[in-house]
Amino acid sequence: MYDQHDVETLERQFNAAMEEADTGSALEAVRRIYDEIDRGGQGLEALLHPDFQIRMETVFLEEKTYKGLRGYKRWRGDIEELFAADRFQPEGLRAARDGRWVVLGRLQITEKESGDELDVPLAHVLEQRDRKVASFTVYSDISQALESVGLPG
Repeated sequence: MYDQHDVETLERQFNAAMEEADTGSALEAVRRIYDEIDRGGQGLEALLHPDFQIRMETVFLEEKTYKGLRGYKRWRGDIEELFAADRFQPEGLRAARDGRWVVLGRLQITEKESGDELDVPLAHVLEQRDRKVASFTVYSDISQALESVGLPG
C-alpha cells in the first residue's frame, strides 16, 4: 500500500505543514470530535450534519464517497475490511479562510493481510455547517489537502 519512498515524502510534507499548525485549544476541540466519531453510536448522529459526507483521496479506498450516517457506517466497514486496527491521531490544525480546517495527524494501522503495523501522516479537510461536521475529505498527500483549501502546500 505505502512504499518507503512515499512515506518519506509524506513525512517531509507533514513536518513542513506542522510548522504552521495550531496545537492548542482548537486542536483539543477537534480531538473531542474525533473521539466521538471513534465511539460512533447516538452521539455521532448529533455531531454530523444531515448532508454529511466523507471523500477519500488516499492510496486506499481512492476516490470513494460516503454520504450520511449510513455512508459513515459503510466507510467504517470498508476500513475494517482493509485494516485489523486503525486509529487517527490529530496532531495539528490549519485554518482556511473559508471556515474549513486541515487536520494533520498520524494514521496508525495494522494491515489485515500482512499484519504490518504502519504509522503514516495523513490530512483530513473538515467542513462545518450549522455547528455540525458537514464533510471530511481524507488525503494521503498533505500538500494536496492544504492546496484544496487555498493554503500553501
